[in-house]
Amino acid sequence: MTQPSALRDGLAIIRYHIVLIAMAATVVFGWLMTGRYAWALALVTGLDWFLINLLNRVTDIAEDRRNQIAGTERVAARARLLTAASFGLMATSFAVTHWLAPALTPYRLAVQLIGLGYNYKIVPTPRGLSRFKELYFFKNFGSAVIFFLTGFMYPLALARPSLSWAAIASLVLFFLPFEITYEILYDLRDLEGDRAEGVPTYPVVHGPLRARQIIDALLVLASLSLAAGLATGALGLREGLMLAAPVIQFVFYRRHLARGLTPRDCIALTHLGTALLLFYLAGTAAWSRAGLPENIFLR
Repeated sequence: MTQPSALRDGLAIIRYHIVLIAMAATVVFGWLMTGRYAWALALVTGLDWFLINLLNRVTDIAEDRRNQIAGTERVAARARLLTAASFGLMATSFAVTHWLAPALTPYRLAVQLIGLGYNYKIVPTPRGLSRFKELYFFKNFGSAVIFFLTGFMYPLALARPSLSWAAIASLVLFFLPFEITYEILYDLRDLEGDRAEGVPTYPVVHGPLRARQIIDALLVLASLSLAAGLATGALGLREGLMLAAPVIQFVFYRRHLARGLTPRDCIALTHLGTALLLFYLAGTAAWSRAGLPENIFLR
């Protein structure tokens, strides 16, 4: 194997694109809610998503082989070592962050418990222990909850909000359905592997057409949540700029879905989301530095 291939596989194994968008979400929503740029906290978010993604790759080797995901054979060859290293790093990081910021510990515990429930059969159900990944609805919702915790609760655990709780609720109600559209798009990409493994994703259970309709409905719901915040005066035009994201998501995914989603498409979509968050962060910072009004409310 050449070094470029090893690097490519390593990035695929840790799903660096997901790590990056989660870190960007922590900074952007943390700044919106508290007025602080939580750069150091974003590193904690990145570590937590790194651990969840790595353990997911270890536990999903059979499915990843079916879906031809890069780096799978490297993971299979080192599964025990990667598992031990992940839990060791998790324990060490908890000790460090609890010493530095004990208020963060309950939320980090929640994140990692959901991650473990996503990857291992520890979730009680009427039919016995299962994984969130093997449960209809909870597969996508569980991941969205982790994003909510790292993007919203991590910053709020360490700083008082500068926004009203109504404004924060509007942002959450925008973020959750919008994030789940990413999950379903990845499930469309992995349709054949998930079907073979019996993973009850929306595309597997309802078919690709219905899954696409669910995505569209979630994009509309996300947009309406922001629009309601604007109309009631909970949010201002600063937050309203995020209405561009569902529109861009719709245009991008429809174009690529027409010819069949590939792993490269999904990674590009995630990078697009990260780029939008960073562009928003830079744009609002430049706006403030120019001495323009911090926000403009419709009511």
